Amino acid sequence: MNTTTSKLDGMSSALALAAAITVLFNTSLAWFKDAYAPLNTFMAHLTGHHWITHGLADVLLFVVLGLIFANSGTADKIEAGKLTLTLIISVVVAGLGLAGWFFLT
Repeated sequence: MNTTTSKLDGMSSALALAAAITVLFNTSLAWFKDAYAPLNTFMAHLTGHHWITHGLADVLLFVVLGLIFANSGTADKIEAGKLTLTLIISVVVAGLGLAGWFFLT
């Protein structure tokens, strides 16, 4: 199978794109809540611990984006190879971003 021209089914494409965005959101939220104490405190008050709120926000964003992309057909137009590369790059960028943040603080 030639992955540069193959297509994923609609839901797979939608969830892959949602995952790519969600991992970047996860890193951004970690940066902001660590840098801005009132946000961290607010998130802790919502569910009892800031990491629980953080995880729930990630899951909610993933599900909402997945449904939006699945219903709109947005991700269907992206080739499987490009979508896979997008997901890999977002995970690497997010991982390096978190590692860099924790090494700096």
